[in-house]
Amino acid sequence: MGDGEAGVSAQTLLSIVPVLLYAPVGVIVYWRLIPRLCPPGKRLANVMLAAQLLVTVLSLAIQPASVYEKWLWTFSSWNWNESEWNIPATLASTQLALVGGVALLTAWFTWRRSRLNGLYYVAVGLVFVYLALDEFFALHENLPNWSSYYILLGVAIAVATMLVAARSPRPAWLWCICLLVGLATSATGAMVFDVFPVACGNVALLPIEDCIYSSYIEESLEYIGIWLVLVAMLGLLCHSAPALPRRARRALYAMPALWIFLLLLNSLAPHLELPLTADTAEVQLESGVRLRGFHVDSKSGEALRLRLYASAMQADYLGLGYSLHLVDQATGESAAGQDEWANRQHSIWLFGPDYSPVYRQWMEVRITPSTPTNRALWIVLTLWRERDGAFVRQKILSSELPLLDDKQVILGELVLPAESPPAWSTPLASFDNGFALETVDMPERARAGEQLDIAFAWRSDAAGLADYSQFLHFVHAESDEWWGYDQSPLGPRLPTRLWYSGLADSETWHIPVPPDLTPGQYTVYTGLYRVSDLERLPVRNADGLPSIDARVRVGSIIVER
Repeated sequence: MGDGEAGVSAQTLLSIVPVLLYAPVGVIVYWRLIPRLCPPGKRLANVMLAAQLLVTVLSLAIQPASVYEKWLWTFSSWNWNESEWNIPATLASTQLALVGGVALLTAWFTWRRSRLNGLYYVAVGLVFVYLALDEFFALHENLPNWSSYYILLGVAIAVATMLVAARSPRPAWLWCICLLVGLATSATGAMVFDVFPVACGNVALLPIEDCIYSSYIEESLEYIGIWLVLVAMLGLLCHSAPALPRRARRALYAMPALWIFLLLLNSLAPHLELPLTADTAEVQLESGVRLRGFHVDSKSGEALRLRLYASAMQADYLGLGYSLHLVDQATGESAAGQDEWANRQHSIWLFGPDYSPVYRQWMEVRITPSTPTNRALWIVLTLWRERDGAFVRQKILSSELPLLDDKQVILGELVLPAESPPAWSTPLASFDNGFALETVDMPERARAGEQLDIAFAWRSDAAGLADYSQFLHFVHAESDEWWGYDQSPLGPRLPTRLWYSGLADSETWHIPVPPDLTPGQYTVYTGLYRVSDLERLPVRNADGLPSIDARVRVGSIIVER
């Protein structure tokens, strides 16, 4: 665009879209179809079209003064999680649910006359109820190649509709054609316009000041398409039952309100789950978010699945995200992780920006072959906020849970088991808690002031549950002078509290020999003691005999200068 050349604003162009889309459709439908509907059908069609136009106009006219207001009215966004569960999504979901409800009601009236047509309406009704759930909860986001499945589903409905039309009287054909046109229009908006790039600079040689996002046209086409499907289904209902009973009319009018009520009830689910299925926790962050609880659903070898429960005012929850990592306790490095936007599906826009719902967040960290086994891993959670393209970690103000630092909270710890070799028949030491020291490999000689390497092979037939430390006592054969060295049996990488039944692992200790140690032969003893109270763990030697002083002899070594 050259200097001084004024462009048309994207807002102006978008304001023309409703006229270009709704005007021709409205003229044709109100000329050919609406007069054929029964009175309840006319009322519902008029109300849903008026709601569409109202939401469409308001979404264009309102200039958001906050991030919350932008979320409340936006049709779409670069972050899909910030454009769902708001007013446009609620209306779209309600309209789809109404189509499903009308189809099921039509099945009720046609079942006795034609079982095949009745099955068609039942199937269509269930499909649209699912689509209503998908529209609000974005279920397809978790389905790989979802567009392919939806295309097949649309084709199946279209083919079934044509078959039903072929078996129906001619007056029903017009409604079947309207249904097919509605499906095609909605599919065009959902799948065709979705791949269009953002238009900036010029549109059809017309200069514009900013950018036009095709998502607005996409959602408008979806709105119109589903409204046409609704009109068609209402027409088929009126054709099947020209004089609707009073109960059927009441059911029709109650369907939209009932669906919105069910969406509201769904928002209470995390409130109920929190005290029943979650481990309670209170973590307050500077963003205004409170972590209320969490639950680890699976510690399988394929993934770690976590449910988080957090509360915040709706206005404070926008633009937030979670990072979940498995952090190696010995190295402090992340072994696996996942970043996700904060899920807003339990946000209830009807209650306003100051309402504080409980949000439920599902997260999954995939366990890959490269993820280390037999290592103590912390489950670490971080909350971040997107600001001008940067992801800023949020500071933790207070926490009942341990912290890795002032921005990372430790939800728990785990160990990924490794495959274990067969057990030795006669271990050197068998401890009362199920631990067994199978072998010890050490040199015959060591030099004072240098490093002594000793390898220990351990096995466990029970969960560790507590922290134990292993001691080594080197006792001089002549003078009974002794010195010792203590550490966790498998080092800091796997404390005994995380040992599991079936564990088999080994660790090489690198022991500094005191430079002033008296030369000579030393008998080597080992044992375990509980870190919390320093009490030794009872043990039996290789012959199965209990040790009086809770230690066993594992060999001897000559120390030289």
